[in-house]
Amino acid sequence: MEKKVTLIISLFLVVIIALTACGQKAAPQSQNSETKEVKETTKETDSAENKSSKKTYTMKIGLVLPLDHTNGKGALKFAELVKEKTNGQVNVDVYPSSQLGGEKEITDALTMGTLEFALIGMGDVAKRYKPALVLDGPFVFRDREHLIKVFKSQVFKDMVEEMAQKINVRVIGPLYYGTRHVTTGKVAAKTPDDLKGIKLRCPDQPMYVETVKVLGATPTPMAFSEVYLALQQGVVDAQENPVATIKAVKFNEVQKYLIKTAHIVQPNHILASEKVLKSLPDDIRKAILEAGAEAAEWTVKEAFAAEDKIFEELKAGGMTIIEPERALFEERAKELHKKYAKQWGEGLLEKIQAVK
Repeated sequence: MEKKVTLIISLFLVVIIALTACGQKAAPQSQNSETKEVKETTKETDSAENKSSKKTYTMKIGLVLPLDHTNGKGALKFAELVKEKTNGQVNVDVYPSSQLGGEKEITDALTMGTLEFALIGMGDVAKRYKPALVLDGPFVFRDREHLIKVFKSQVFKDMVEEMAQKINVRVIGPLYYGTRHVTTGKVAAKTPDDLKGIKLRCPDQPMYVETVKVLGATPTPMAFSEVYLALQQGVVDAQENPVATIKAVKFNEVQKYLIKTAHIVQPNHILASEKVLKSLPDDIRKAILEAGAEAAEWTVKEAFAAEDKIFEELKAGGMTIIEPERALFEERAKELHKKYAKQWGEGLLEKIQAVK
Protein backbone atom coordinates (compact mmCIF):
# COMPACT_ATOMS: atom_id res chain seq x y z
CA MET A 1 0.00 0.00 0.00
CA GLU A 2 2.79 2.37 0.88
CA LYS A 3 4.37 1.70 -2.50
CA LYS A 4 1.14 2.65 -4.29
CA VAL A 5 0.84 5.91 -2.33
CA THR A 6 4.45 6.74 -3.08
CA LEU A 7 3.91 6.07 -6.78
CA ILE A 8 0.80 8.26 -6.89
CA ILE A 9 2.60 11.13 -5.13
CA SER A 10 5.55 10.84 -7.52
CA LEU A 11 3.28 10.95 -10.56
CA PHE A 12 1.47 13.96 -9.13
CA LEU A 13 4.76 15.84 -8.66
CA VAL A 14 5.87 15.04 -12.22
CA VAL A 15 2.62 16.50 -13.60
CA ILE A 16 3.01 19.67 -11.52
CA ILE A 17 6.64 20.15 -12.68
CA ALA A 18 5.65 19.60 -16.30
CA LEU A 19 2.84 22.15 -16.10
CA THR A 20 5.12 24.68 -14.43
CA ALA A 21 7.73 24.23 -17.17
CA CYS A 22 5.11 24.74 -19.88
CA GLY A 23 3.96 27.96 -18.20
CA GLN A 24 7.50 29.33 -18.07
CA LYS A 25 8.04 28.65 -21.79
CA ALA A 26 4.74 30.31 -22.81
CA ALA A 27 5.57 33.79 -21.45
CA PRO A 28 8.75 34.43 -23.52
CA GLN A 29 7.01 33.24 -26.67
CA SER A 30 4.27 35.82 -26.04
CA GLN A 31 6.86 38.60 -25.47
CA ASN A 32 8.78 37.60 -28.59
CA SER A 33 5.59 37.79 -30.61
CA GLU A 34 4.81 41.29 -29.32
CA THR A 35 8.38 42.49 -30.01
CA LYS A 36 8.22 41.10 -33.53
CA GLU A 37 4.93 42.94 -34.13
CA VAL A 38 6.40 46.26 -32.97
CA LYS A 39 9.48 45.84 -35.16
CA GLU A 40 7.40 45.07 -38.25
CA THR A 41 5.16 48.09 -37.60
CA THR A 42 8.20 50.35 -37.18
CA LYS A 43 9.71 48.95 -40.34
CA GLU A 44 6.52 49.67 -42.28
CA THR A 45 6.35 53.23 -40.85
CA ASP A 46 10.00 53.91 -41.72
CA SER A 47 9.43 52.56 -45.22
CA ALA A 48 6.42 54.83 -45.74
CA GLU A 49 8.36 57.87 -44.52
CA ASN A 50 11.31 57.07 -46.77
CA LYS A 51 9.02 56.59 -49.74
CA SER A 52 7.47 59.99 -49.08
CA SER A 53 10.81 61.82 -48.72
CA LYS A 54 12.48 59.96 -51.58
CA LYS A 55 9.80 60.34 -54.22
CA THR A 56 11.25 60.06 -57.72
CA TYR A 57 10.36 62.20 -60.73
CA THR A 58 10.78 61.75 -64.46
CA MET A 59 10.77 65.02 -66.37
CA LYS A 60 11.45 66.22 -69.90
CA ILE A 61 13.48 68.96 -71.55
CA GLY A 62 12.66 69.85 -75.14
CA LEU A 63 14.85 71.64 -77.68
CA VAL A 64 14.86 72.18 -81.44
CA LEU A 65 18.62 71.80 -81.85
CA PRO A 66 20.49 68.49 -82.29
CA LEU A 67 22.58 67.05 -79.47
CA ASP A 68 25.85 67.73 -81.28
CA HIS A 69 25.15 71.47 -81.08
CA THR A 70 26.76 73.14 -78.06
CA ASN A 71 23.33 73.95 -76.63
CA GLY A 72 22.30 70.33 -77.16
CA LYS A 73 25.27 69.33 -75.06
CA GLY A 74 24.13 71.93 -72.54
CA ALA A 75 20.76 70.18 -72.24
CA LEU A 76 22.54 66.90 -71.54
CA LYS A 77 24.71 68.64 -68.93
CA PHE A 78 21.61 70.03 -67.24
CA ALA A 79 20.03 66.57 -67.06
CA GLU A 80 23.27 65.15 -65.62
CA LEU A 81 23.50 67.85 -62.96
CA VAL A 82 19.85 67.53 -61.94
CA LYS A 83 20.29 63.80 -61.37
CA GLU A 84 23.50 64.37 -59.44
CA LYS A 85 22.15 67.18 -57.24
CA THR A 86 18.91 65.33 -56.40
CA ASN A 87 20.74 62.06 -55.69
CA GLY A 88 18.83 60.35 -58.46
CA GLN A 89 15.38 61.53 -57.39
CA VAL A 90 14.87 63.50 -60.60
CA ASN A 91 15.62 62.11 -64.05
CA VAL A 92 15.37 64.51 -66.97
CA ASP A 93 14.89 62.93 -70.40
CA VAL A 94 16.33 65.04 -73.24
CA TYR A 95 14.30 65.44 -76.45
CA PRO A 96 16.39 67.20 -79.16
CA SER A 97 15.73 68.08 -82.81
CA SER A 98 12.10 69.24 -82.34
CA GLN A 99 10.94 65.83 -81.10
CA LEU A 100 8.47 67.62 -78.83
CA GLY A 101 7.54 70.12 -81.53
CA GLY A 102 8.86 73.49 -82.62
CA GLU A 103 9.51 76.41 -80.30
CA LYS A 104 5.83 77.40 -80.35
CA GLU A 105 4.64 73.99 -79.18
CA ILE A 106 7.40 73.77 -76.58
CA THR A 107 6.58 77.24 -75.23
CA ASP A 108 2.86 76.44 -75.11
CA ALA A 109 3.61 73.30 -73.08
CA LEU A 110 5.82 75.23 -70.64
CA THR A 111 3.19 77.88 -69.98
CA MET A 112 0.56 75.19 -69.32
CA GLY A 113 2.88 73.13 -67.13
CA THR A 114 2.64 70.01 -69.31
CA LEU A 115 6.39 70.24 -70.06
CA GLU A 116 8.89 70.83 -67.28
CA PHE A 117 11.91 72.28 -69.11
CA ALA A 118 13.09 73.62 -72.45
CA LEU A 119 16.26 74.97 -73.97
CA ILE A 120 15.13 77.43 -76.63
CA GLY A 121 15.37 81.06 -77.74
CA MET A 122 13.12 83.94 -76.83
CA GLY A 123 11.14 84.22 -80.08
CA ASP A 124 7.94 82.47 -79.04
CA VAL A 125 8.34 83.41 -75.38
CA ALA A 126 8.39 87.06 -76.48
CA LYS A 127 4.99 86.66 -78.13
CA ARG A 128 3.65 86.24 -74.60
CA TYR A 129 6.06 88.50 -72.73
CA LYS A 130 6.93 91.44 -74.98
CA PRO A 131 10.03 92.81 -73.17
CA ALA A 132 11.85 89.55 -74.02
CA LEU A 133 11.85 90.72 -77.65
CA VAL A 134 14.76 93.01 -76.91
CA LEU A 135 17.02 90.01 -76.26
CA ASP A 136 16.69 89.01 -79.92
CA GLY A 137 16.93 92.56 -81.23
CA PRO A 138 19.55 93.49 -83.85
CA PHE A 139 22.63 95.37 -82.63
CA VAL A 140 21.40 95.39 -79.00
CA PHE A 141 24.53 93.81 -77.49
CA ARG A 142 28.04 94.97 -78.26
CA ASP A 143 29.43 91.44 -78.32
CA ARG A 144 29.04 88.09 -76.58
CA GLU A 145 30.92 89.26 -73.47
CA HIS A 146 28.45 92.11 -73.08
CA LEU A 147 25.56 89.63 -73.28
CA ILE A 148 26.97 87.60 -70.36
CA LYS A 149 27.38 90.77 -68.29
CA VAL A 150 23.72 91.62 -68.94
CA PHE A 151 22.71 88.16 -67.65
CA LYS A 152 24.28 89.09 -64.31
CA SER A 153 22.66 92.53 -64.16
CA GLN A 154 19.65 93.63 -62.12
CA VAL A 155 17.78 94.63 -65.26
CA PHE A 156 17.86 91.02 -66.49
CA LYS A 157 16.98 89.59 -63.07
CA ASP A 158 13.92 91.86 -62.96
CA MET A 159 12.86 90.58 -66.39
CA VAL A 160 13.20 86.97 -65.22
CA GLU A 161 10.93 87.54 -62.20
CA GLU A 162 8.32 89.46 -64.15
CA MET A 163 8.21 86.86 -66.90
CA ALA A 164 7.74 84.04 -64.38
CA GLN A 165 4.82 85.85 -62.81
CA LYS A 166 3.15 86.83 -66.07
CA ILE A 167 3.51 83.77 -68.32
CA ASN A 168 4.51 80.93 -65.97
CA VAL A 169 7.96 80.51 -67.57
CA ARG A 170 11.17 81.05 -65.62
CA VAL A 171 14.72 81.40 -66.96
CA ILE A 172 16.85 79.08 -64.80
CA GLY A 173 19.93 79.03 -67.04
CA PRO A 174 20.72 82.01 -69.30
CA LEU A 175 23.27 80.98 -71.91
CA TYR A 176 24.84 81.94 -75.20
CA TYR A 177 23.34 80.62 -78.41
CA GLY A 178 25.70 82.43 -80.72
CA THR A 179 26.24 85.52 -82.83
CA ARG A 180 24.13 85.45 -85.96
CA HIS A 181 25.73 85.99 -89.35
CA VAL A 182 24.38 85.91 -92.90
CA THR A 183 25.33 83.17 -95.36
CA THR A 184 24.64 83.31 -99.10
CA GLY A 185 25.04 80.99 -102.01
CA LYS A 186 26.20 83.47 -104.64
CA VAL A 187 26.65 87.01 -103.34
CA ALA A 188 29.77 88.11 -101.45
CA ALA A 189 27.93 90.97 -99.74
CA LYS A 190 29.65 93.69 -97.76
CA THR A 191 26.87 96.30 -97.48
CA PRO A 192 23.07 96.33 -97.15
CA ASP A 193 22.84 97.34 -100.81
CA ASP A 194 24.67 94.16 -101.82
CA LEU A 195 21.86 92.09 -100.30
CA LYS A 196 19.07 93.88 -102.14
CA GLY A 197 16.73 91.35 -103.79
CA ILE A 198 18.28 88.38 -101.96
CA LYS A 199 15.63 86.06 -100.49
CA LEU A 200 16.86 85.47 -96.97
CA ARG A 201 15.18 82.89 -94.75
CA CYS A 202 14.28 84.02 -91.25
CA PRO A 203 12.15 82.74 -88.35
CA ASP A 204 8.45 83.48 -88.70
CA GLN A 205 8.49 86.29 -86.14
CA PRO A 206 7.85 89.98 -86.87
CA MET A 207 11.11 91.37 -85.49
CA TYR A 208 13.20 88.86 -87.44
CA VAL A 209 11.36 89.90 -90.59
CA GLU A 210 12.18 93.53 -89.78
CA THR A 211 15.80 92.63 -89.05
CA VAL A 212 16.23 91.08 -92.50
CA LYS A 213 14.97 94.34 -94.00
CA VAL A 214 17.62 96.16 -91.94
CA LEU A 215 20.19 93.87 -93.54
CA GLY A 216 18.92 94.91 -96.96
CA ALA A 217 17.51 91.53 -98.04
CA THR A 218 13.99 90.24 -98.75
CA PRO A 219 12.66 88.32 -95.71
CA THR A 220 11.33 84.82 -96.33
CA PRO A 221 9.86 83.33 -93.13
CA MET A 222 10.25 79.56 -92.91
CA ALA A 223 10.38 76.77 -90.32
CA PHE A 224 13.92 75.87 -89.28
CA SER A 225 13.46 72.24 -90.30
CA GLU A 226 12.81 73.28 -93.92
CA VAL A 227 15.80 75.57 -94.43
CA TYR A 228 18.46 73.13 -95.70
CA LEU A 229 16.29 71.81 -98.53
CA ALA A 230 15.09 75.31 -99.42
CA LEU A 231 18.70 76.49 -99.78
CA GLN A 232 19.64 73.40 -101.75
CA GLN A 233 16.75 73.85 -104.18
CA GLY A 234 17.14 77.62 -104.50
CA VAL A 235 13.78 78.44 -102.90
CA VAL A 236 15.77 80.92 -100.79
CA ASP A 237 19.19 82.43 -101.48
CA ALA A 238 20.47 83.00 -97.99
CA GLN A 239 19.92 82.41 -94.29
CA GLU A 240 21.25 83.81 -91.02
CA ASN A 241 22.36 81.85 -87.96
CA PRO A 242 25.29 81.42 -85.56
CA VAL A 243 28.22 79.40 -86.90
CA ALA A 244 27.57 76.52 -84.48
CA THR A 245 24.14 76.06 -86.07
CA ILE A 246 25.52 76.51 -89.58
CA LYS A 247 27.94 73.67 -88.92
CA ALA A 248 25.56 71.41 -86.98
CA VAL A 249 22.88 71.56 -89.69
CA LYS A 250 25.49 71.59 -92.49
CA PHE A 251 24.32 74.80 -94.16
CA ASN A 252 27.91 75.19 -95.34
CA GLU A 253 27.21 72.39 -97.83
CA VAL A 254 24.70 74.59 -99.67
CA GLN A 255 26.14 78.08 -98.98
CA LYS A 256 29.41 79.55 -100.17
CA TYR A 257 29.81 82.87 -98.34
CA LEU A 258 29.71 83.64 -94.63
CA ILE A 259 29.24 87.36 -94.05
CA LYS A 260 30.16 88.40 -90.51
CA THR A 261 27.29 90.82 -89.97
CA ALA A 262 27.06 89.89 -86.25
CA HIS A 263 23.62 91.47 -86.37
CA ILE A 264 22.23 89.59 -83.37
CA VAL A 265 24.20 88.41 -80.36
CA GLN A 266 21.68 85.88 -79.23
CA PRO A 267 20.91 84.07 -76.00
CA ASN A 268 19.14 80.80 -75.54
CA HIS A 269 17.87 79.83 -72.14
CA ILE A 270 17.18 76.81 -70.02
CA LEU A 271 13.56 77.50 -69.14
CA ALA A 272 11.32 75.89 -66.54
CA SER A 273 7.59 75.86 -66.04
CA GLU A 274 7.01 78.04 -62.98
CA LYS A 275 3.91 75.97 -62.22
CA VAL A 276 6.03 72.80 -62.04
CA LEU A 277 8.75 74.44 -59.95
CA LYS A 278 6.23 75.64 -57.37
CA SER A 279 4.78 72.14 -57.06
CA LEU A 280 8.12 70.58 -56.06
CA PRO A 281 9.59 70.13 -52.56
CA ASP A 282 11.98 72.93 -51.59
CA ASP A 283 15.10 70.77 -51.74
CA ILE A 284 14.27 69.46 -55.21
CA ARG A 285 13.45 72.93 -56.53
CA LYS A 286 16.70 74.34 -55.09
CA ALA A 287 18.72 71.54 -56.72
CA ILE A 288 17.09 72.18 -60.11
CA LEU A 289 17.79 75.92 -59.95
CA GLU A 290 21.43 75.22 -59.07
CA ALA A 291 21.69 72.72 -61.93
CA GLY A 292 20.27 75.28 -64.38
CA ALA A 293 22.78 77.94 -63.37
CA GLU A 294 25.75 75.55 -63.48
CA ALA A 295 24.72 74.01 -66.80
CA ALA A 296 24.40 77.49 -68.31
CA GLU A 297 27.85 78.53 -67.11
CA TRP A 298 29.36 75.31 -68.50
CA THR A 299 27.56 75.76 -71.84
CA VAL A 300 28.68 79.38 -72.25
CA LYS A 301 32.34 78.36 -71.92
CA GLU A 302 31.84 75.52 -74.38
CA ALA A 303 29.97 77.77 -76.82
CA PHE A 304 32.68 80.45 -76.82
CA ALA A 305 35.43 77.92 -77.46
CA ALA A 306 33.44 76.07 -80.10
CA GLU A 307 32.50 79.25 -81.97
CA ASP A 308 36.12 80.33 -82.34
CA LYS A 309 37.07 76.90 -83.62
CA ILE A 310 34.13 76.57 -86.03
CA PHE A 311 35.02 79.71 -87.97
CA GLU A 312 38.32 78.09 -88.87
CA GLU A 313 36.66 74.77 -89.70
CA LEU A 314 34.12 76.39 -92.03
CA LYS A 315 36.89 78.31 -93.76
CA ALA A 316 38.98 75.17 -94.13
CA GLY A 317 35.91 73.40 -95.51
CA GLY A 318 35.57 75.86 -98.37
CA MET A 319 33.42 78.74 -97.12
CA THR A 320 34.63 82.26 -97.87
CA ILE A 321 34.56 84.46 -94.77
CA ILE A 322 33.73 88.11 -95.50
CA GLU A 323 34.21 91.11 -93.19
CA PRO A 324 31.40 93.54 -94.13
CA GLU A 325 31.03 97.25 -93.40
CA ARG A 326 29.17 96.54 -90.17
CA ALA A 327 28.62 100.19 -89.24
CA LEU A 328 26.29 100.58 -92.25
CA PHE A 329 24.07 97.78 -90.98
CA GLU A 330 24.22 99.09 -87.43
CA GLU A 331 23.08 102.56 -88.50
CA ARG A 332 20.04 101.11 -90.26
CA ALA A 333 19.02 99.29 -87.07
CA LYS A 334 18.35 102.52 -85.18
CA GLU A 335 14.97 102.96 -86.84
CA LEU A 336 13.97 99.47 -85.80
CA HIS A 337 15.00 100.25 -82.23
CA LYS A 338 12.66 103.25 -82.22
CA LYS A 339 9.83 101.19 -83.67
CA TYR A 340 10.09 98.49 -81.00
CA ALA A 341 10.91 100.67 -78.00
CA LYS A 342 7.32 100.65 -76.74
CA GLN A 343 6.97 96.87 -77.00
CA TRP A 344 10.29 96.28 -75.30
CA GLY A 345 9.48 98.76 -72.58
CA GLU A 346 10.52 102.39 -72.47
CA GLY A 347 14.17 102.70 -71.53
CA LEU A 348 14.86 98.94 -71.47
CA LEU A 349 17.24 99.03 -74.45
CA GLU A 350 19.16 101.92 -72.89
CA LYS A 351 19.46 100.06 -69.57
CA ILE A 352 20.84 96.99 -71.33
CA GLN A 353 23.31 98.95 -73.41
CA ALA A 354 24.46 100.82 -70.30
CA VAL A 355 25.63 97.59 -68.64
CA LYS A 356 29.41 97.60 -68.52
